[in-house]
Amino acid sequence: MGAIYGILGEGDSAELAKLSDRLVHRGSASAHWSLSPTVHLGTRGTPEAIRQVDQGSIVFDGAIDNRAELSALFKRPPGSTVRPEEDPLLLLELYSTEGLEAFQRIAGQFAAVLWDGRRLLLVRDRIGYAPLYFTLDRDRLIFASEYKALLGIESVAAHPNRNAIQVIQSTKWVLPGATCLEDVYPVAPGTWMAVERSGIHTARFWDLPIRVVHQEDQRHIAALRSTFLETLGRQTAPYQRIGVSLSGGLDSAVMAAGARAVAAGKELHTFSAGYGSDDRELVNAERVARELGTAHHPLVLDPADLPELLPWMVWYMEEPIGREDIAYLFVAAREAAQYVDLVLTGFGFDGLFAGLPRHRVADVALKVPPLAKPLREFYDYSVRSIPPRGVAGRALKRAYFRGRDFPAPAVLGAAPLPRLSGFRSNGDQPLSTFLQQGFKLLPYQSMVERLYTAAGVRFNAHHTDPSFLGTAFSIPDRLKIHGRTQKYVLRRACAGLLPESILQFGKSFNRLRHDLHLSATLDQLAEELLSTSSVAERGLFDPGYVEKLRQRPGDKPYSQERAYRLWTLLLTEMWSRMYLDNRGKSPASRIAPLHPLIRSGASS
Repeated sequence: MGAIYGILGEGDSAELAKLSDRLVHRGSASAHWSLSPTVHLGTRGTPEAIRQVDQGSIVFDGAIDNRAELSALFKRPPGSTVRPEEDPLLLLELYSTEGLEAFQRIAGQFAAVLWDGRRLLLVRDRIGYAPLYFTLDRDRLIFASEYKALLGIESVAAHPNRNAIQVIQSTKWVLPGATCLEDVYPVAPGTWMAVERSGIHTARFWDLPIRVVHQEDQRHIAALRSTFLETLGRQTAPYQRIGVSLSGGLDSAVMAAGARAVAAGKELHTFSAGYGSDDRELVNAERVARELGTAHHPLVLDPADLPELLPWMVWYMEEPIGREDIAYLFVAAREAAQYVDLVLTGFGFDGLFAGLPRHRVADVALKVPPLAKPLREFYDYSVRSIPPRGVAGRALKRAYFRGRDFPAPAVLGAAPLPRLSGFRSNGDQPLSTFLQQGFKLLPYQSMVERLYTAAGVRFNAHHTDPSFLGTAFSIPDRLKIHGRTQKYVLRRACAGLLPESILQFGKSFNRLRHDLHLSATLDQLAEELLSTSSVAERGLFDPGYVEKLRQRPGDKPYSQERAYRLWTLLLTEMWSRMYLDNRGKSPASRIAPLHPLIRSGASS
């Protein structure tokens, strides 16, 4: 948990200080130095972590989970161990020995920049959980863990990327390879980027192959259980106080049970947020916590807190994405930072084991070719907001949404999203092929790293580990969706870690209560941020669309779909004011307080 930044090209200490100042929430201590008149590096973190790299040729943010395995490659005294603070030196030693092949050996989330005397290398972990951005400013390259730091340099432009904003409005995801700022780019996940005299060269250092092993079901289940617990053991080993973000669904329950199994002698806390004592997700989370004997911390998010909370959430995440579940995560992260050193999440299980409703749509389309076209159009509409053209596709849309849907806004000047060409069915594992494609696109969960880091706590998820990914993609389709059961193999692999009734939990969606209280809060924010004149002046959306979206009878709340559209427009305007108008400066308002849920019988 820290930050890296720097300049390749002419730069001075004052500019490096501006980069550093925008990243103060990622680490209390900082240092920057120049290796030559054109190579300038900087970092933020703990004083001990900075001492390891100060004045050196590498800056590093993150954690290497398999440090013991990697350190064994080098001759070290018997019994010696590599501490987490020494991860950058371990990476540098690995690179000096193996060159660019070194990066594919690493498990964990990390971003690093190193200078090898002839080129600057920027590298990011497989999933891209550790952030790293860059921009070309005249004849120099500027990089930082968060792009708000880049805007601290006056010569870096702050213009909206309309195509990226359109993708967020339509899909809730970030456009791969882009940000909402023109000419500011992320280093791609699982990629190294070399900047040298001959230009910029980049390549992926890993792949996600599908290598299904044809064996008995029970062997797949046993292999997944073993890899799951081994991965958790590596991830939790350096920490004494461990937390799990409990959503009320299966994935986070499984993570909590696994943590209890591999770290039985350590403190285990669980953190949940919801709308009140009757929130099903909070009820489920409390049940899991009680079963596992964790120190449980349930919190309530009141809509009245949103005007203070959302600007900070957007500022930390840097992109205007996320539904209420992200706000809940932010609340839980702030609570977790008071008690634990590491938070584990169940992110990634849905993408690996076909846990989302859209995965069932794809599975049916792949198994029943005559339904492929209408299901593809339904998928395009429900996931990417592209209206169906065919009669059958429109009929599916009407039957599912029953008139409760509302179209995504068209961003003025943006290109329309392309239609899905079809579900690829080549090979004998078509569902895994579909999951592989979606997993590489990476939905918005990678942005959540910013919220945990801002709160002051490290977080991790299973899919940062290559061995776990390999195991997941060795499992045949039939064990991912088995009859009517999604994530079947994960449920079976965790048998005995949790009661069967908890293992039967369905997909969890953490949402605020969509009542008049929430609608009134959204209206309050819209009056401030989305007036007709403000929308017209911003020039991103048609004011008529916003006016139509906001039409509702005073005695009825916004539908879930309308509330989501309005929520996303509000986040987009907050982002625009912070990043376009104020060039990444932090919000002026105070942040909303935390509200613990007081309930008799709650675990503690």
